Order: sequence, then C-alpha cells, then structure tokens
Amino acid sequence: MAPGYFPTLAGKTLFRDNEWVYVNRSDELQEYNGIMHKHDFIEIAYVISGKGLHIVGDRKYNTRKGDLFILNEDIPHGFFPDREGVQPVVYNCVFMPNFLDASLLGNAHFQDIYSSFLFKSFFPEDQPENADLSLSGTEYQDIGNLFHKMYEEYKNRNKGYPEIIRAYLIELIVKVFRFIDGGTHRNTSPQNQRLVYQAVDYLKKHFNSDIRLEELAMQSFISKNYFSRLFKEVTGISFTDYIQNLRVDEACSLLKNTDMKIIDIAHQAGFNDIKFFYEVFKKITGKTPGEFRKL
Repeated sequence: MAPGYFPTLAGKTLFRDNEWVYVNRSDELQEYNGIMHKHDFIEIAYVISGKGLHIVGDRKYNTRKGDLFILNEDIPHGFFPDREGVQPVVYNCVFMPNFLDASLLGNAHFQDIYSSFLFKSFFPEDQPENADLSLSGTEYQDIGNLFHKMYEEYKNRNKGYPEIIRAYLIELIVKVFRFIDGGTHRNTSPQNQRLVYQAVDYLKKHFNSDIRLEELAMQSFISKNYFSRLFKEVTGISFTDYIQNLRVDEACSLLKNTDMKIIDIAHQAGFNDIKFFYEVFKKITGKTPGEFRKL
C-alpha cells in the first residue's frame, strides 16, 4: 500500500437499499480489522471487550472496554490488537446525517449536540488525547445496552426496525454528550464558537459578494435558523447586521480615500440597490454618503 493511501469503505457497500444506517460488531467485518481505512459516513465505535490500539489520523490511543470514538467521514483510522494479540471487539453504528429525523435538526438543543459530531472533521487539531468517552460501571452498561438493542434490531429486521434504530441513535447521541459535558449543556460551546469564527473570517474576505446565510449554514452542516442564533450569540449582532457593517465600513473607507462615484462605491462595497445602500448607510453612520464624504 502506498504511503498516505488508505482504502475507503463506502456506505453504499454496507447500507441496505434505501437505508442510511448500518450496525455491526467488528468481529463480523474482519477484513477491516487491523488496517487503516477511511469511510464516507459518520461512525460511532464502542469497545465492548478486549483491548488494543486505535489509530485515528496521526494519533494513537491505547483503547479498552468502555472507550467510545466518534469518527467523521474521510478520517483514516483502524483498530489493532495489543502486544499479546488481543483484538478489541467493537460495536459500530454508522450512518449518514440524513438518517436522523429532519425535524430534530431544527431543534436548537439537539443541533448543538449533533454539530459536535461534525466539528472534529473541521478542526482535527482539537481532537482529544484520549477516547472521546471512557465509561465504566452503570454508564458503560447504559451505552452498551443501546448499542446492543440497535444491533439486535438491525440483525433481526423486524417491521419498523429503522425507526427504532433511529430512536435509539438519538438517545445515544444525547447521552454521549451528557457524559462528555458532565451533565451541563453549553449553548455556545467552543466548537460552535469556532464555527462562527470561521464564518466571520469568510465574511471579512467576501463581504462584497452575494453571501447567503443558508450557504454558510450548509457548509457547517447545521440549519439556517440555528446558525443564525449561534452567530448572534457569539458576535453580539445578527448575521445581516454584521455583513451590513462590514460593507458600510468599506464604503466609508472608499468615500474618504477615493474620488469614486457614490453609486460605484455602493456596488464595490457589496450593495446592488443604491436606495437600500443609502438607507443602511444613514442608519449605521447617522449621515448620508455625501455628508460623510464632506467631513
């Protein structure tokens, strides 16, 4: 195998027709045990027995029973046996984001939890030094029971099993982040702040182009309404007000430092409607563009 090359496990080879979820035990898909590989889906891996080594990207984890990992698409990883040859046995629940109930993705509380799954793929340098979660006692049993129930539903294929697996998966996601957050829920977690800061950097570079809130939200894999709320929580002002301020700042600079016509300044600052430009400029600066230029 060439250095840096990892085989990709495609969801279409695992998912049944018209389904977006797959549940198994690692001892059932042994061709991917002991090798590094990538995939095009989200995976939640839970070690139920044994111990060994889990390599994720360029990080190595000594893993054991009770360790849980959240693995995003295109991240190379692999489970390997320990020095005595003991291979960890892992429950895997893999799914595409659209497997989850679309109505939940508009729920602010669930959005904050769910977006944390995708955060790691945007900022891999922030991945933890240990497993995402290491459980023991009743917590280990609680999460293990959820995986076991998903596994049994998937294996037995009784009527309505995808819906039951979806319900268990939602319960799993919420409980995992309860454990990670120590029972507290932060509306503006560091992960979500980073997503907003990333959007702000983009706006500063492209404020004079046609930027839509929907597009930025889509890039962050979260809903438009939730992204809008997060943006205001982090920056203190709305997305619309923020971009208008950037554009007016640019217009002020051009008014003071160039002889450009006001209509050309409006267009260069990102305003396509000259009447709207005058309205916004006056609201923010308290003056018309002509009055500002004479100061």
